[in-house]
This record gives sequence, structure tokens and C-alpha cells, in this order.
Amino acid sequence: MNKTKKIVAMLFLMILCTTTISYSAEKEVLLKTTSTWDNAEYKKLKIKNPEASVLKITINVNEKLPMHKHDLVNIAYVKKGTLTVITDDNKEITLHEGEVLPELIGKYHYGKNTGNEPVELIVFYLGQKGTPLSVNK
Repeated sequence: MNKTKKIVAMLFLMILCTTTISYSAEKEVLLKTTSTWDNAEYKKLKIKNPEASVLKITINVNEKLPMHKHDLVNIAYVKKGTLTVITDDNKEITLHEGEVLPELIGKYHYGKNTGNEPVELIVFYLGQKGTPLSVNK
């Protein structure tokens, strides 16, 4: 192969390697927060042996979960339905499909389905390995 052909081949490879490929993927920030929904700020998290869990939770129509608390960070995404969360001192928040909730930490509360279809939640947990995801009252 002569010198000109080598240069053309190298230029062609360089163009292929540096061409920008466009993607149709989109992203939307659903939540960026430094606190839970009742404005309790996250402290500097120092987690030994961290463990992440993701759960899909379905709550049937008119179903009420038991009063419970979480001793770790967790965030719930409402995939479907309407969920009302009520604390033991009667603060409440209602969420609908597509909304995100930075859950309470160390405070008792319960959720109930206040809509007319099952609630589907995707819940992300982050805490020390072995910490229960929830503790009933």
C-alpha cells in the first residue's frame, strides 16, 4: 500500500472514531433533594457496609399499610395510582402517578391507597447492610 493510501485510510479511521453519534434517549430529573418530604435534612451519610435495595410494592384499592418507620434513606416512585402518606402526628402528603417521595427517616407513618386502582411503587433504599427496610410500630 502506498503512502497516500495509508494516509487516506488513517484519516478515514480517525473520522469514524471521532464522529458524534446522536441518541434519542432522554432524561428527566424526577427528584434532587437534601431532605425528606417533611424537610428533615439528610445529614452527612457515613454508611459502613452500604447496601442498596429496590422493591416494587403494590397496594390494593382501599388498602392501608401498617404504621411503620424507616431507619435508612428511601425514595418511592409512584408508578401507578394515588398514595396518601400520613404521619403519626397527622401530617400528610398525597402523591400521584409519576411523582417521587423522599421518605421519612425514623418517623412513624403509613401509606394508604386513596385512588380507584392499585398503587404501584418502586422504592429505592440505601443503608447499612442488614438494616431492616421498615420497622412496624
